[in-house]
Formats: sequence, structure tokens, C-alpha cells
Amino acid sequence: MSRTTKMVQDKQQLVWQMDQSERRMVAPGVRFIRQHLTKGDMKEAVYMVEVDLGHELIHVEPVSFQGKVVRLDTVGNMLHQLEMQGKRCVAGFNGDFFSYGGVPSGLQLVDGEIITSPLSTKVMLAVMQDGLVKLEESVSMNGLVQCESGYILRIDMINRARKMVNTDHACVYTWRYGDSTRTPDGGIEVILTSLEATVRLYQGLPIQGIIRSIRETSDSPIEQGTWVLSLTGSKAEQFREKVRPGEVISLHVEFDKGMDKARQVISGNSTLAFMLLRDGEIPEHLLDTHTRLNSDRHPRTIAATKQGKLYLGAIDGRQPGYSDGMTLAEEAYYLQSLGMENAINLDGGGSTTCYIRQPGDETAMLVNQPSDGFEREIGNALAVISKAPSCEIDSLVITPSSTRAMSGSKVSFQVKGHDRYWNASAMQPENVHWSVEGSIGAINEIGEWTAGSDTAAGRIIARYGEVVQSIQVVVTNQLARLTLVPSSTEVEPGGICSFRAQAFDEQGNELFVSSELLSWSTEGAIGDWNEGGYLAAGSEGAVGRVIASLGNIHAYTNVHVGKPHLIIADFESLDKVGVAEVNAVEGSVTLTKAARPSPVRFGTFSGKWTYDFTGMSGSSSAHITFEDDFGERGREIEGTPYRFGLWVNGDGGCHWLRLGIEDADGFKRSLNFTEPGGLHWKGWKYVYTDVPQNTRFPICVHTITLVETSDANKNKGVLYLDDFRAEYVDFHEDVEGPEFSGMIPADQAFVSETCPIIQVMITDKKSGVDPSSIRVWLNDSVLPHTFRTDTGLLECGPREDLEPGTYRVTVEAADMERNAALPAASWSFKIIL
Repeated sequence: MSRTTKMVQDKQQLVWQMDQSERRMVAPGVRFIRQHLTKGDMKEAVYMVEVDLGHELIHVEPVSFQGKVVRLDTVGNMLHQLEMQGKRCVAGFNGDFFSYGGVPSGLQLVDGEIITSPLSTKVMLAVMQDGLVKLEESVSMNGLVQCESGYILRIDMINRARKMVNTDHACVYTWRYGDSTRTPDGGIEVILTSLEATVRLYQGLPIQGIIRSIRETSDSPIEQGTWVLSLTGSKAEQFREKVRPGEVISLHVEFDKGMDKARQVISGNSTLAFMLLRDGEIPEHLLDTHTRLNSDRHPRTIAATKQGKLYLGAIDGRQPGYSDGMTLAEEAYYLQSLGMENAINLDGGGSTTCYIRQPGDETAMLVNQPSDGFEREIGNALAVISKAPSCEIDSLVITPSSTRAMSGSKVSFQVKGHDRYWNASAMQPENVHWSVEGSIGAINEIGEWTAGSDTAAGRIIARYGEVVQSIQVVVTNQLARLTLVPSSTEVEPGGICSFRAQAFDEQGNELFVSSELLSWSTEGAIGDWNEGGYLAAGSEGAVGRVIASLGNIHAYTNVHVGKPHLIIADFESLDKVGVAEVNAVEGSVTLTKAARPSPVRFGTFSGKWTYDFTGMSGSSSAHITFEDDFGERGREIEGTPYRFGLWVNGDGGCHWLRLGIEDADGFKRSLNFTEPGGLHWKGWKYVYTDVPQNTRFPICVHTITLVETSDANKNKGVLYLDDFRAEYVDFHEDVEGPEFSGMIPADQAFVSETCPIIQVMITDKKSGVDPSSIRVWLNDSVLPHTFRTDTGLLECGPREDLEPGTYRVTVEAADMERNAALPAASWSFKIIL
């Protein structure tokens, strides 16, 4: 078998089946598409827009916070920023990868102006001067500074962070970068007064400036009407030798690959920024099973083109049961199946975001479900904007758009109006006339429908003047299943908590059921069910259930009453958090905020903790220290926690992780997050330590400490930390990953078959194994596999007969709560003939 053949995975393993597809116009030339896909046990939720950029009323525009690159913000806030300028945003998607300082990783052009640019950009979406869209890769910037003396300087980047490692660099800063250059020491900065009132840097159009000063300095202010050159290394030395204050210099910037004619550009410029399709073909390297990135499954954001139209898509992921996310190869095959011609992969993961303005709505709203559980702040976004004017009402939209309801249920309908361009039209609710068609019950003047007592089908009708709309409704008595949302919850003593019932018929169709039709009760001393439709929790900690019943159909929610966890440090901010070192390489112990693609478990940032014990004899330690609001050592923890917990992304350094506390008597002690040498894993793991029973409260937390006492294990490394917390009640959370057992062939076994069956049992006691998380390698090649969720049996085999020799199997898996099995299963066998 050739290497090319080996590289190409079984296409059938990568193809999704479309279960549901919904399409609707949301603006002239803009169609919203929502799809649900399946493949075995896996599901995908896809949100996409088709944009006809040839339409005179539609254009797309990159957007960042205040039009600058100074900080992160959400897609929603960026769209609102455009709306405040009078622009109608009908769709919005997250864009480029980014640094947590707010700088996108690649080129960004807005109306031809360069907002930020590196020396080269991996992939980009460009809207050209003629309105056509172009997806391009490997685009280089050519920026030259020319002085009156004839000296020419090549620049390396525009409005980007200059770091200590950037030697022999020339960086340009305009007001788009904020109030100052934010540069470190180690260079010179040239302040230039612009010959124009406002500094705007367009490709192909030189800007000029008079040198006001040349100084060894850092973090220079960027004042109105000025721009700054920041130079390091030989470029700084040569500039000081050849150029003097008072000279006029010009800056000229161009881009290759035809990008000199681009008006709008948003990019992807990270390890995951790839062309997914070139002229309808999938690049071969995306199908290479030896490349780990190709088998990673994540939420994705994509841009694609077909027949002159632009397609923007968000694929949700990391949410088993709803949407698992796609590998790079899967999304490439998916786009190919849609007939796309060219496509690129933009920033995904928790950044994946899609906003849509639904017909009749004033503004765009979030329609997908970001994997972090909330909308992440990002570097930039791409907005789809309608320039269509408002006109008279043309159509009505009734929500919900269709309904199946249990007999006797009450459903409140709303109606919105829009014009022929799908812009919202103002309506007077009292002038809407509601009626029903068929024996489905009755509807009152405010749109509240009471379903009839018998099974029936009919229509709900809304009339507003001469404009009429109707939707289909079904009344049924056939209830097959009930569930409650949330399925489990925690509530503080004395608090209240509401629940929503979901009903389904035998075909799996969701039914609306009114809360008042259900019988509600509680089990355990968790509190009382209030007639207002909520649980009033008791005053003491307890565990129990809320039960909803209709006839002999029941649904349950597990409820824990108790004080919620206290987050001591979430590492979104490092305020009142410091570091210290004992017998470590000087300056090696640091704590900084890390954003994705670095490991982040929750939110936007984790804490990146570096250390270096190499060459040190005796006990070495790295400390994270905590202060109170007054700057005093130690942070007092309220109440009486029974344990402390911390998420740690390990580096396999095999050190000892401890927690330093002080009780109310001033007695200090160290508690073990791990045993000596126990921090041996790689990836995220939750560690905890119990508070000793004889401890007097309140407790002060002083340090998290990494310790190494053995001279034989003095190494350096990086740990990532997230959500350091105090726990008061055991909520029986799922914080541990699956377990492996029953490996076949057994570890170190001798096997005479050249194509052996490989098996392993994967089980999880709480949330269950997430099938989409499983990956199998034989040596360094990914193997396709089958997994039975009912038994936990994973089975696979080599793609071809194996030569005699030793082979290592590695299996990774996680549970439905995204807890990875640590360590991964790894064992070897030997083929003998």
C-alpha cells in the first residue's frame, strides 16, 4: 500500500448524514441555514449564512473593539458598536485567532485601511474592490520606510505587540493600537508628526511624517496626529546612524497574491488556520492520520465560497448529546458535500459564535451555543450588514413557529412584523386579531391559546390590517416521556429554584405541556414546592429530588441544597496573586494569564505557572501566593469549607503539589493536592485536599506550592491552573474521567496474527463516556474504531497486515463533562511469525 493511500482515511468515517435542515431569508441576498447532522452516536449543530455580495444592499465588514486592536470583546458587543453607528447587522461570526491583548493574529483590513498586519498571514477572507470574495493563503506584507537621506527600512509588523524576543524588528504603530505602543524596554522609538490630521494607513497609499524625536524608550504615547516606529537590534542602530529628527519619511505598504485590491480582510493565522478546500479538493495534509491536529474534534468557524457567494458557518462542539464538533477532515468533507469550492478554517473552540437577525427583529441575537457556556471575548468578528431602507409592513412572524401541545396546555403566541427587506416593522399589539382554524381549542385577544381536550390539528391565525399569517398546531394526548430542565441543580439554603418540563411523544417530537397540568412534589428534606411553580429550599444542607408527573409518566431532577463553591482564583485576573521561589533558577517562577490555544479549562484565561529546578541541589519549590484586600499575606476564606479543589493541566514533571493554609489559631500546615511525585499526568485533572477535622475556622489560604526534593528529578516545566475553589458541600460533581480495562491483546503479549483485533473497555461511573472524545493510535497513526455505548467496548484493528515487531496502542477518552481519562490507556504487543 502506498503512503498516499495510507494517508487517506476511510471517507465513510468522515461523512455526516443530514437529519434536519432549515433555511430562511434574513435580509436581501442573505439566507440563514440551520442544519442538524449525525454520524453514528455523534451529532452536529451547524449555523450558516449564504451571502450574495453582488447584492447592492449587502456588504461584510470586519469589526474589532472600537475599531482598534486594544482589547477583547464579544461578537455581540462588536455588532452593537456597529448598530450604534446606524448600521443594520443581520449576521455576525467570530473571526481570527488572537492574543489576549486584543490583537488578531493575522491581517485585518476595513474599507482598505490596515488595522493590523504581521509579516505574513496563513489564510484570509478578502472582499475585493469589485465586490468579489476571495479566500487566499500565505499572503505576505511588503512595508518600506523611505527617508529623505535615501535610507530604506523594511518593517516587520503593523499594530502588533513587540516582545522582548523580537530582535532586529521594525514595528509601526498608529492610533488603531490604542493610546501607547505597549512595548518593552530594549529598543528605540521614533515619534512622527503626520502631515495629515488623522493617521490612516491604506495599502498602496504612502503616509508621511516628520520625525519629532528618536529615543531609547518604551511604551511611547500615540498622540492625535502622530504615529510611531519602534525599532530593535541592528535596525535600531542603523536608523540612529542614518536618520535625524526633522526629516520627512514616508511609509508604503503592499500585500502580494493580488491583495492590493482588497477592501475588507479578516484572517486566520494560527496553527489551526488552514485551507480546507482548494478548487473543491481537500488538501492531502488534512487527511494525514499521523498529524494529531487532524484528529482533534472541536467547535469550528469556517468561511467558504461557491458560485461567487460567501458562506460563513459555525459548528458547535464539546457538548455531547447536542453537538460534538468536527475534525478538520470532517469539516472539509462536509463543505465539499455542499459543493463549496474554496474554504478556510478560522478560530474555533469556545470562540465559535454566530449571531443572526431573525425576520421582524431589530437586532441580531446569538443563535448557537458556545462551548464555554457563555459568549467568549475575542479579537475581531465579521459582520454582515444590510443597507436596505425601512418601508411598510409586508409580513408577520408568529412565535413559536409551530407547536405540538398536550391537551389543556396554554401557549402564549407573539407576533412580529417585517418589511420586504426583512427589517422590523413597528406594530400595535392591540390591533392584532387572533383566531383558530379547526377543533384545536380557543385563543384570546392577546394570543394565549388553550389547547382543546381532543387530538386534533389546525392553525393559529394572526391578522394585522391586510397582512395575515398562520402556523400549524397539533393537539395530542399521547405523552411518552417527560424530562426536567435542569436535570440536576444546586441551590443555597433558603433559596428558590424554578424548573421547566419537556414532554415528548412516541416519535420523539417535543410537546408543549403547561406546568399547571403536572403534579409537582419533592423527595428528601430539600424544601417545599410552592404553588407559584418553584422550589423553596430548606434552611439546612440536604440531597433530594423534585418530581413532576402526568398520569404514570414521571420526571426527576436531583437537587443539592448547600452553600455553593467559592472561587478563590479563576485566573481571569491575577490581582492579589503573586509568586515566590526557593532554590529555583532565579526568575524562572512566573505566573501569567494564558489564553487559548494554550490550555484553558473555564472562561477566557488560565494561570500559566512556569518553574525551573534544573541544577539545584536539595529541596526546591515554586509558590503561588495570595494576599487579602489590604495587601497582607494570606486570603481569608469565608465559612467552613470541607475541602479545597484546583484544576491542573499537568506537564508530567512528577513533582509534589501542596496547599499552604493557616487556621484561626495561627497554626500553619501544608495539605497535599498530590503525593510526593504525584503530579505525573498531562492534560486537565481536578485535584483536591480535605480540610483536617481539627481545624478551627476561618481559614487563610497562603500558597499553592510545587515541591521537588529529589536531585534526580530537577527539571523545568509549565503548569496551567484554573478555578481554585473552596467546597462546602459535596455536590457529587463529575470531575473524574473514564477508566480503562480489559486490554486485548494484553500488555507485552506476543501475537502471531498479523491483523489482530484490538479491544479495550472504557467505562465512566457518572456522566458516561463521550464517544466523540475517543481516539485510538497504533504507534503514530490514528485508527478508525467502533464503540458500544451500552457495554463500553471499543474495538478496532490495523488498516493492513502488520510486519513483525513491537506496536504500541494508545487510547484517549473523556466523559460527557469533558473530564479526560488520565493517564490515557497505553500498552504494547509484539507481532511474531
